[in-house]
Amino acid sequence: MQDRYAADIGDFGKFQLLRYLFNDTDYILKQIWYMYPDENHNGDGKYINYFEKVEGMDLLLENTFKNVINTKRDVKALENAKLLQNCDYFSDFVNKNGKDTLEYRKNWFKKAISFCKQADFIFVDPDNGIATKVLKKENCKDIELLCFNSFNKKTKSGKYIFFDEIETLYKIGKCVVIYHHLNRSMTHDNQIEIIKKELEKSFSFVLAIKHKPYSPRVYFFIFKEESINSFLSNKLTQFENKFSIHWQLFL
Repeated sequence: MQDRYAADIGDFGKFQLLRYLFNDTDYILKQIWYMYPDENHNGDGKYINYFEKVEGMDLLLENTFKNVINTKRDVKALENAKLLQNCDYFSDFVNKNGKDTLEYRKNWFKKAISFCKQADFIFVDPDNGIATKVLKKENCKDIELLCFNSFNKKTKSGKYIFFDEIETLYKIGKCVVIYHHLNRSMTHDNQIEIIKKELEKSFSFVLAIKHKPYSPRVYFFIFKEESINSFLSNKLTQFENKFSIHWQLFL
């Protein structure tokens, strides 16, 4: 997450989803922003003229985001808006002075783990999502989920969550929710299905829901209890049915 993305269309979808799932429950939500310093090499984060597309979907969220856009766009403004009940935020930067180092990352993650104790749901919001590598096979493409030590672009490691970090978070709470940005390596639905199957090799339950407007992204739900499966399957199905213009569920 970067401050420049605050209250853009992706953020609207994120908060819309989390508010629908958790704001009428007693579940404790902990959010790890994976805060990354603002970059200026592209125009990402400028999708702020989207309110006609979401009109009436969540009036409080809509009005709050308009206010954030017209005042100061940053993560702290989103936290202060109190849009999510029973939610705390971990907003330490994932790297130090804009530099990604293994030692700093390990210490940062230890703090994030400590922060997540007592959480029911842990939401993680890295810029690009899960670290992956596209594998070219004879007649198709596959996707490998990368651990930190196998990632060959350490200078941008702060923009990803790694498989070993997912494994650790999975052991702590009832469910880990992961933001993942889809790319152009193959169709978006294929990416979702392949990553979902890879995650299912290691975790008991995996659900996914795609947010379609502009630049599509997906949220993976990883958990181990049947009661959570029942809760999420019902709520996500209701959510998709109500907002199918923007959302697609993968059970």
